[in-house]
Amino acid sequence: MTTTAPPATRLALYRTYVEEITARCGADPGVRVALRKGLRRGLDDVGALHRIVAPWLPEERGEAEERAFYAVAAMIADRPRHSFTAPADDETPEPGGQDSAAAVGNEPKTSAPAGEETPPAEAGKAFARARRDSLGASFARAVTHGGQSGVRQDTAEARLNLLTRQSLEGLHRHLPGSVRLLRAEDTDIDFAVLLADLAAWPRYSKSISRRWLQDFYRLRNSALEAAARRRDSEDDETGDAN
Repeated sequence: MTTTAPPATRLALYRTYVEEITARCGADPGVRVALRKGLRRGLDDVGALHRIVAPWLPEERGEAEERAFYAVAAMIADRPRHSFTAPADDETPEPGGQDSAAAVGNEPKTSAPAGEETPPAEAGKAFARARRDSLGASFARAVTHGGQSGVRQDTAEARLNLLTRQSLEGLHRHLPGSVRLLRAEDTDIDFAVLLADLAAWPRYSKSISRRWLQDFYRLRNSALEAAARRRDSEDDETGDAN
C-alpha cells in the first residue's frame, strides 16, 4: 500500500474515498456484499461496514456527513461485480480524513460545498468531470441518452422533485432507487458531489435542491435545442438533395 499525502480539501477526500470504495468493490466480492447491506440503514445498523468505512471518516464531522460516507459506499456497491473496473495495481491511497478535517471544519460553510472547491492538479482524471456534476445533471443525461426506451422526462422530473422535497431521512430512503434507475441507463453519477450534498442537506437542502433542478432543466433544454438544430440541418440537406 502506497502512502499518499492527505487530501487538501473535503471534496478531494470524497473523491479519493469514492475511487477507493469502487476499486475495493471490484476486487473483493466480500466488500461489495458487506457494503450493500448498508442501503437505507441508519448509523446504528451498519456494523458490518465500520471496518471498511470508518478509517475514512474525518476526525471532525457531523452526523449527516458521517451517514453520507456509509450511504454512498452502499450505493456504489449496489451493482454487479462485473460492472466494476478492477484496479490497475496494488497501490491504494491511505484514508486522509483525519488530517484534512481541521482545515474545513465540522459543517459545510457554503450552500454548494462541492462546487467551491478547487481540486489539486495532481489528482488527474478524477477531477476531469465538472466540479458540480449534480444529481440533476445525471437525471438529465439519463433522459437524453435513454431516448424513447430509456427514462422518460416526466419520470425523471417526478423522481427529482420527490427527492428535493425530502428530509434527510427521506432522502436516504428514496435515493438508492433513483441511483438504480440512473444506472439502468448507464448514466454516470458523481458520487463525490453526491456525498457532499448529503452531508450538507440538513442546512442547505433548499439551495442543493435548487441546483439539482436547475441543472436538470438547463441540460435538458440544451439537449432539446441541439436535437432541433440537428433536425433542421437534416431537413435542409433533404431539401437540397431534392
